[in-house]
Amino acid sequence: MDVPTLTDGIITLVCVKKHHTDFYGDWIPAYEFEICVGDDRIGSIRLRIGHFKAVYYSGHIGYKVDEGHRGKGYAGRACKLLAPVARHHGMTKLLITNNVGNAASYRVCEKLGTKFIRKTELPDWHDLYKEGQRFANIFEWDLMENGD
Repeated sequence: MDVPTLTDGIITLVCVKKHHTDFYGDWIPAYEFEICVGDDRIGSIRLRIGHFKAVYYSGHIGYKVDEGHRGKGYAGRACKLLAPVARHHGMTKLLITNNVGNAASYRVCEKLGTKFIRKTELPDWHDLYKEGQRFANIFEWDLMENGD
């Protein structure tokens, strides 16, 4: 999909990269965006397309807001801007996961109206495990109910 610049009047998402599945299936199709306020890049967000085993643990959406810009609701706004892109790909439910100790990300999921599925132990083959994370909270976001 050619993704236009997405904005809600407060933040803008600029698509900077598209990942396509490779022949061996090592890459998950995804869009990478910069989150901007005006001309300032204040974070990033990724939307993974499809249902793959690894996505259960890493989520369809992964976001990061730079330290000086946290606590302003930008991550939730960015997620909402991605909902039409996900629906374009036939996705009606998205998984969002976060580190068990990440209270701010937990609040983002609550504000989006996601459903808490469970706390899970990460398998040792997953990239998050290799980065040192051992557990993740898994949330399901129903785009047909809460996807704006």
